[in-house]
Amino acid sequence: MSNTNSGFARFFASLETRLVGALCLIAALSVLLQVVTQREAFALRKESDGLIAVSALAENADQFAEAVGKLRMATNRGLVASNATSTSDELTDSAIAIGDQLAKLRSSGAALSDLPEASNPFADLDRHVSAILEVQAGGAGGKHLIARIESRNNSMGRLADALVLRIHANREAAQKRLIASIERWQMLVFGTGLVTILVVLLVLFDILRNILPAIRRMHGYLQGLADGDLDLEIGAFKLKELKALSGPLETFRKNAKAVKNLAFSDAATGLPNRRAFQEDVGRLLAAGEDRRFACMLIDIDRFKHINDDYGHAAGDELVRLIGLRMKAILGPDGIIARVGGDEFALCLPLQPERDGLDLANRLVDAAREPFSLGEYAVAITASLGVVDIAGAQEVEIDETLRNADMALYASKKNGRNCATAFSPSMAEERAVDRALEKDLDSAFEKQQLRMVYQPIHSVHGNTREVEALVRWRHPELGDVPPSTFIPAAERSGLMVRLGEWIIQRALNDFARWPDMDMSINLSPLQLQHDGFSAFLVDCCARYGVDPRRLFLEVTESLSIERNTRALLTLNMLRNLGFRIALDDFGTGYSSLSMVKSFKFDRMKLDRSLVMDLGQDPASVAVLEAAVTMARHVGAEVVAEGISDAHLIGATKSAGCTHLQGYFYSRPIEADDVSGYFESSGERTAELA
Repeated sequence: MSNTNSGFARFFASLETRLVGALCLIAALSVLLQVVTQREAFALRKESDGLIAVSALAENADQFAEAVGKLRMATNRGLVASNATSTSDELTDSAIAIGDQLAKLRSSGAALSDLPEASNPFADLDRHVSAILEVQAGGAGGKHLIARIESRNNSMGRLADALVLRIHANREAAQKRLIASIERWQMLVFGTGLVTILVVLLVLFDILRNILPAIRRMHGYLQGLADGDLDLEIGAFKLKELKALSGPLETFRKNAKAVKNLAFSDAATGLPNRRAFQEDVGRLLAAGEDRRFACMLIDIDRFKHINDDYGHAAGDELVRLIGLRMKAILGPDGIIARVGGDEFALCLPLQPERDGLDLANRLVDAAREPFSLGEYAVAITASLGVVDIAGAQEVEIDETLRNADMALYASKKNGRNCATAFSPSMAEERAVDRALEKDLDSAFEKQQLRMVYQPIHSVHGNTREVEALVRWRHPELGDVPPSTFIPAAERSGLMVRLGEWIIQRALNDFARWPDMDMSINLSPLQLQHDGFSAFLVDCCARYGVDPRRLFLEVTESLSIERNTRALLTLNMLRNLGFRIALDDFGTGYSSLSMVKSFKFDRMKLDRSLVMDLGQDPASVAVLEAAVTMARHVGAEVVAEGISDAHLIGATKSAGCTHLQGYFYSRPIEADDVSGYFESSGERTAELA
């Protein structure tokens, strides 16, 4: 008996077995209820079908008795009537009706042989009718024939009455059987359903009374640990699963309490983290009320590429070395913390004659010195934002870091590898950027966007080509440059939609110029978007544009050697006939690897390589090297930024195949493109 109790105790001590057992029991009762219902339903159907058949038989019997009664009445009238014709018709109809009803009874399965006088009363009804008509006509036989007729009529009447009584009795019996079957079905369903409800109520009671309170208690412990309350003690539980969880939780609580102080440091670098930085800076500012301080944020430029090229272990080591170098520059009075994957926060007191921007520039210069990562020597650049604060003023650390982040953002916008001091106007610029992100969404519907086209001239040949450029006229800010709203579109997730709008609008205009080529700029986000290739091909088919007439321009920032999706997309588009151009070629760090990873049809030189020609002798050598590299891989070379006639000779001598710039034309409206090439084509060709 004790073993049985122990087994029950083990069973009910487990939350899993209790719930699974209860669900299995409920499922079994549900199946039983379904089986009972189905079985009784079949029985009810059988009884119901039987009642319908007996009812139909009873109706036929009633009609049969009625036909016999009509024959007897017609016989009585025929024996006393003088009109033999009308009596003959009535007797014949009655006899036919009796025959029909008798046939229906037999076809319905009615047994007539066991009824009295069932062997012959209805046989040869035509002779019976003839005998009646013979009596009516005054034939021989007289009283004897009348007696025989009446005897047969009485026999048919008795048989019909007996048949009706028997069949009606069968119908009543069938009704009783159906009622009994219904009552049995109700009792079985009610009983099974009641047992199921009782089991469900017991399970619900167990859940509400025992299981949920234990789970709520465990949730309270977990919530307390999540909120940082490491002083609570985990209580005991009877449920096996919660009991098994309470032990590790108690161990975790003790360990977490033991290492609580370690939560203020970064494990990879050993530097303080953001939480420690905020507390340390608060104490530093409170202790130096009469001093000035600089608070900075430093971000490593393109740190993701370091991880991609050398691995995450090398990236972690680089972060550690950068932290050590910055800490050495700051000295013992400075505070440095790692607040992000490649971002550091710094704070230190300033000397009276120094400002924070001077120190920030020193840190930027120090970051350029190569770092040794074992077998690698890695050179990086850093961007920095700095905020000057006074110890006497009441400072909100989070707000100061936000200001430093805005200054850091400005450094990124200014080309990276520099330091920028915070100014209140930056907050306004950030607000404008956020407003642009919001307003750009409605610019599509309000038709504030439009396309313009800048001509591109071939040095050799008379091909006509334009570059499609998007413009946005904001109702309050006026003309917003693409360098401002394109990044806003990328930040807000609207770049794919904007890119699709540009392609559709440009191809719609391009369809009007069958003898020209066109260049369209693509964003890296478009190339990474699923379905972009199909969308572009569909647009070309819709507007009747041959893909071979299109140049698709991508920028160096795409870094296709690290972006497999972009590389596959570009290869697919090139195989479909599109020509691929690399924009801003010649200045970025990835030019060589880009050219090695993909065969471009065209290189567009960065305008900075062209604008200094004639002023800096070294610029000519750089231009010629970039052009030589591009021509060596078989690509056309476009020199953009041709703003003056003296730039034409140098770019042509270097080997450029196409020229573009304000010297020829600023971007023009679509309606002016055809007229431009017709009116100035010869002059521009000569200058080219």
